Amino acid sequence: MIDRFFNKKFIWKMIWVGIGTILACLLFLSVGFSTQLSPALVDQNDTPTQQVDTTTTPAYSPETNFHWSTKTVAYFITKQTNGHYRDVWMRAVKAWNAVGVVDLIPADDADRADVILSVKQSYHEGGGTVENITGGVVGYTSEEFGHVDGIPLFVHQNKSYLIIDSLKQAHYDSVNEQASVAMHELGHDLGLEHSDSPHSIMQQAAPTYLDSIPEVDAKHLAQLYAGVPRG
Repeated sequence: MIDRFFNKKFIWKMIWVGIGTILACLLFLSVGFSTQLSPALVDQNDTPTQQVDTTTTPAYSPETNFHWSTKTVAYFITKQTNGHYRDVWMRAVKAWNAVGVVDLIPADDADRADVILSVKQSYHEGGGTVENITGGVVGYTSEEFGHVDGIPLFVHQNKSYLIIDSLKQAHYDSVNEQASVAMHELGHDLGLEHSDSPHSIMQQAAPTYLDSIPEVDAKHLAQLYAGVPRG
């Protein structure tokens, strides 16, 4: 009888320990990791500017800015993305790979990808915080990030979308114009934030005349991944 009593006490103790552990993990996840939404707006100025950056102070650092744990980043283009927009995303991938800082490689399936690239018909589609954004949103990126051993890192997956209806309404009809938006969103996926530089693809109103990554953004990406292993 005594053995049975102590066995029950032990069992209940283990149950409460398990519940406490689960609650602690949930609290850690809710505090330690965050999600951020980064929209790209319709460009109001399509005049090219000289792509020269003269700043000397590093704007990014892997110690202070969120980035991937290695320079090898896997992407996956969803099946709902038709051939046209798949080509748009691939132009953006090739543009960032041409910088020579990170290696964007295709993943076999979505579960193995760090970055999901896709489309939505409108920015009201699918729910979420994007519905609260007003204005000409032609693309947006959802980032998941946290601190791992004190290092600011992306965790799980970032997801980027091109908004088909908004692109049409903005008369972004060419692949080059749409690829500029895709390059902007993919820049967010890699860790770059909105820029107030007139030379940057990361302006909130993404320029539509660029077919390659400007010098200022290439430099910022190099700063962000300085010392990060290739993977």
